[in-house]
Amino acid sequence: MSEVRRKERDLQRVTLEMSLKPFKSMEPQAIEAVCAEVLRQWQPLVGMADSCSMLLWIADGSEILTWDGDLRREIEWARYIGFANEECFGHIKDRSDPKIAIPYIENPARITYGDLQTIVATFKRIAAERYGARMEVGATFDAGPEFAYSDFKYKLHPEINRAELGGQFISLKADYTVVCSWSSLRADDVRYAAYPDGIPEGTPFGQFLGRQCASFLPTLGFDYIWFSNGFALSYFPWTYLGANYNGTQLPLADYRELADKMMSFWDAFKRECPDYRTELRGTNYGTGMDLAKDCIPMLALYDKKYIELPPPNSPWGALNFDFGLEMTGYMSRIAHLPGKTYPYRFYANDPWFWQNPWRDLYDREPHDIYCPLSAARVNAEGLLESPGIVEILTIDTEKGELLEDCPMEIVPHIKRAFKDAPDEPGLLTWVYPFRELHETMAESSGNAPDAFFNDWFVRHAINQGLPVNTVLSTDNLYAMEASAIRKLADTILFTSAFWVKGKPAQLIADYVRGGGKVLLYGAVEDPLLLELLNLDMSHGLEGDFALSVNLPEDTIAMEAENEKTECHSLRHEPLLSGGGLREVVRDSADPYTAIGAVATQNGQERAFAVSRSAPEWSGGRIGWIRGSLPIKPAGVTHLPRRQEPEFTDSSVIARYMLAHFGYTLLQSKHERNASSALSFVSRHDNAYLFTGCKQDTSVSLRMRFPDGVPVITGQTAVMGVGASTVAFDRTFHDECRVFVNQSESSRVTCRENQPFPTPSKRAVRQITVSNLRSADVTIYPPLAALRSGRVEVKNGNTYLDLSGNGSDNRIRLSEITGTIDISW
Repeated sequence: MSEVRRKERDLQRVTLEMSLKPFKSMEPQAIEAVCAEVLRQWQPLVGMADSCSMLLWIADGSEILTWDGDLRREIEWARYIGFANEECFGHIKDRSDPKIAIPYIENPARITYGDLQTIVATFKRIAAERYGARMEVGATFDAGPEFAYSDFKYKLHPEINRAELGGQFISLKADYTVVCSWSSLRADDVRYAAYPDGIPEGTPFGQFLGRQCASFLPTLGFDYIWFSNGFALSYFPWTYLGANYNGTQLPLADYRELADKMMSFWDAFKRECPDYRTELRGTNYGTGMDLAKDCIPMLALYDKKYIELPPPNSPWGALNFDFGLEMTGYMSRIAHLPGKTYPYRFYANDPWFWQNPWRDLYDREPHDIYCPLSAARVNAEGLLESPGIVEILTIDTEKGELLEDCPMEIVPHIKRAFKDAPDEPGLLTWVYPFRELHETMAESSGNAPDAFFNDWFVRHAINQGLPVNTVLSTDNLYAMEASAIRKLADTILFTSAFWVKGKPAQLIADYVRGGGKVLLYGAVEDPLLLELLNLDMSHGLEGDFALSVNLPEDTIAMEAENEKTECHSLRHEPLLSGGGLREVVRDSADPYTAIGAVATQNGQERAFAVSRSAPEWSGGRIGWIRGSLPIKPAGVTHLPRRQEPEFTDSSVIARYMLAHFGYTLLQSKHERNASSALSFVSRHDNAYLFTGCKQDTSVSLRMRFPDGVPVITGQTAVMGVGASTVAFDRTFHDECRVFVNQSESSRVTCRENQPFPTPSKRAVRQITVSNLRSADVTIYPPLAALRSGRVEVKNGNTYLDLSGNGSDNRIRLSEITGTIDISW
């Protein structure tokens, strides 16, 4: 890797997040000791970056709202464990509920604004004096009631907790309300730093918060402000429902009106506080999901340069184990950037409640490190970009502990994940229509179902084991020159069909006809795509179908072969799945069309999954799965409600369809409702990296690639005809540089070996593969070693002649028996 490429991978910033709980005394020496201990513990991570920051969770942002300019005034701060403002929560019924907030220690420190100013200054000074580090400190604002008691939000100005739209207040009757960013304040006569005579009637909340921040941030030494938990984006950050979708109806709102409401906050806030960077946590959902449910115009936010970074990956996966949702949201956010880089956030501890994810939710398993960091974005030059910022939520526990085991265990995994950062596209690259989603929503709120299906189908598919962890925005795809397009040769472009019309359809057709590989999902309308796929349109069908799958499927141990279901049951809800099923095969006799799945209702057939590859396409192939979300209409819930178990989640067919492209990625389960393993495939220094996690460790994975069965370094697998079972751990992040294709069954072992000197070279690494039986072996060495001729392969006592056996990035060997030692 060139020096330029290496530097592009260096971290720009590490952000540590913490509450004030570790500060049990406001004596200067006590403050200094805490700041010094924090930086000592986390120096191995901070030292990876050009700069660092400390994001302080002081209260819930009310300390900004009530700021009157007096540094001697005591602040209300988040010194509790449990839910503050308990009267705001529907799930807390009475005062005996143990979830109500209690002080975290017997006598928490009394903290003034002046003390807070001292803490900020001390962090910056110690970082500079002891570590030569430039440290910024960020302030936080959260819209919810749970972190700290707030008279401002819930007694003096409860009107800010109501959202008005179209002259009416909107509500989904959720457990509790949050601050609505576009609300207006009633008049009061309280003194504030920015409003010494009180708040005038009808003051926009964005204006008030902006003016208060413009005084609060510089006076106390803060460098930026962080908006938490969906604030300034959605009034419904915790639910997949919103002002535009109530669980049964979509759409409900006018896009322009709702988007303008959100932007009115930002216009007012940035007008009053233009000189301070604003960063966002975002919602728990993806770009398309947020557009569908709340008409959130992220593109406008980017274009106005109100933010420099997209929101990071949501920490919600630690609480609900919906890592498909986390990965989908993350990739949808990083596809199109407002600036030059993007953040990754890891949920290590929680200073407010009882969970500390690294220990009691992740069980000290690093899957939420390796899986998100296996994701990367493709830029217009075809190069991979990994995050330039790492954020740790948080470094202290609900008891104010700074547990040194936490950084000692977490940081090595983060370092390894960045060392293995993707430098080529993975197996699947999600082409994300960031701009088109915004444009189609701005055109009509009636297009919200397209935005909804675009993201939610991918969430389901990832949870079913689809290995999509590279993302490419349509803007970058359009900007690619031929040299950049060639870098996509080894990946399958994966995208929804709703935006592929007209010129985009021609682009996709030309790409496929030139040898490219594409897998589409969703309803197809463009005539060129229909022709390419050998499809026609008929009238739409909805409701219940028999789904016949003509592809290798996952193995279910409890379903004996003679009891295997010939057809799956499918319930298709058109509102959330892009309309009715309309596609039919145009010419069933076409020899170049492979039918993967068919849905049948009362004798009427609809194509559900097909692929096609014509001889003149130079190996190009286009595949398609119609897809249907297994979501049923429901009331107010945080996440969608699954249809009854008898109805299949058809998103799994996206993984099955990879067989048409030469990839078998199957799973073996004890019973059908076992959670599928998450599995991602990335590339680094010409190696394949298999990354994922098994929530159900009884699940195993069976694989075969176009080059054969992947031989994981350090593992043994029984290989022969067909796919082979690979024994991955609960969390896995494993290298593969060798693929084996053999007919005779044997236990093939791949292990790291000591790099013995050879007669011609002194190697730096050696991999030994043993027990081969007349095998075709494909090897992917580091590109620098391959191109410089430093790779050697010894079969028994014989060094093989590699001339003529290589290509641009691999070595191919035939009829190999016994053991080979691969060194470079």
